[in-house]
Amino acid sequence: MSVHWNWARTFYCRPRLYVEPKSIDSLRTLLNEINETKSKVRVIGCGHSPSSLSMSNEVLISMKYFNKILEIDEINHEIHCESGVLIRTLNEILPQHNLSLTVQGSVNELTIGGVISTATHGSGIKYGSISSYVRSITLMKLNGDIKEYYLDDDEDLFRCLTCSLGTFGIIISVRLQVSPLFYLELNQKPLEFHTFLNTLSIHYASSDHFRYMWYPHTNSGIAYHLNRVNPRLITNNKKSIFSRIISWFSNSLIGHHLLELLFYFSLYFPSLVRRINRMYAKLEGKTLHKIDRCDKLFNFDCLFRQYASEWAIPLDQAVSCLTELEQSMEQYKNVHFPIEIRFSKDEDLSYLSPAYGRKTCWINTVAYRPYGKIHYQHRSFFQAFEHICHKYNGRPHWAKEHPLKNEDFAQLYPKWNLFKEKREEFDPNNFLINDCLKNVFLN
Repeated sequence: MSVHWNWARTFYCRPRLYVEPKSIDSLRTLLNEINETKSKVRVIGCGHSPSSLSMSNEVLISMKYFNKILEIDEINHEIHCESGVLIRTLNEILPQHNLSLTVQGSVNELTIGGVISTATHGSGIKYGSISSYVRSITLMKLNGDIKEYYLDDDEDLFRCLTCSLGTFGIIISVRLQVSPLFYLELNQKPLEFHTFLNTLSIHYASSDHFRYMWYPHTNSGIAYHLNRVNPRLITNNKKSIFSRIISWFSNSLIGHHLLELLFYFSLYFPSLVRRINRMYAKLEGKTLHKIDRCDKLFNFDCLFRQYASEWAIPLDQAVSCLTELEQSMEQYKNVHFPIEIRFSKDEDLSYLSPAYGRKTCWINTVAYRPYGKIHYQHRSFFQAFEHICHKYNGRPHWAKEHPLKNEDFAQLYPKWNLFKEKREEFDPNNFLINDCLKNVFLN
């Protein structure tokens, strides 16, 4: 019985049956067997979710062979691709057709089926999650029937399918609205945390894609202003041998290997974390200007394995939430950097998007696991973080750990009961509900 871990190696499962179907017929045959044996089933992508959302100890399906881009419409800026296509692949292929994804998150080793099922997001107050750009979804129901669903066919159902947590069936393919190819101009600068709080609305409104990295236990942070520019403005990013050596020394040796070693020591001497945060705030808090293709600046290195918690806060409560979060940190010695703060517009296409119906500030915190070390030192702060975010009507990121249950979500999502009704129509026996989702929908 094989073991399947997520990327962070914080969750694993031992599926009785692991399958990588290569055709519609083989997938349909598999679902027939699942119905006969009444097995629980989940679909797993790249396993990057730092939660157990995609885990199953019964049947686990990988759609890795459903990896074709079926159509690229350069005129209407739309693509049709199978659900197992990687974001990385789209970043390689779309520019060849003068197209690009409108938004994307920090990681490109994700499947398109996974990112729309969890409302994966980037940053930009004028832009929604990737789920908000879905134009159709082709789904295989548990009985083997296949249908392509559009908004005009059944608005309520479509708004459930665009962020479904994999609970309606197996996503075969997706039509997605994309953008003409664009480049980004990055203006990075150090910005004190209190100054950021006092001018928050100025920052997120003044750039197409703004994000802020805060170094806990300090008043330090880095502001990243990214604006869309004409590709002709791109500068020559080719580096000399000397500059590449300096870059390796700074980014790899100091920014990764030394940092991992220091955080490893901090597991035994927690008071070191504050010094580490202060040191790296000074090392990384530099002014930088750069122009590059959008995906090159959207994506970045998440360093090493980590625990993670992220919440979507109503934008008008963001400053109060962050202020209380800073005050609570006085009780803790070891909050790792960075706390990443991003923004997105209010959405209406996905009932379960954490940004549904409200402009949103996303707050993400991490606790590193240097050299894969299992530890629980982050737990007390994570619990405080979750409590504060929930207090300010925060909704947790679906792909990350959270303590909320069905009754909590019923208060947070206006269309929660409607979603549950639709889901039960597609999966009356709860075959697509694992232990993680049991807490969400049944408890």
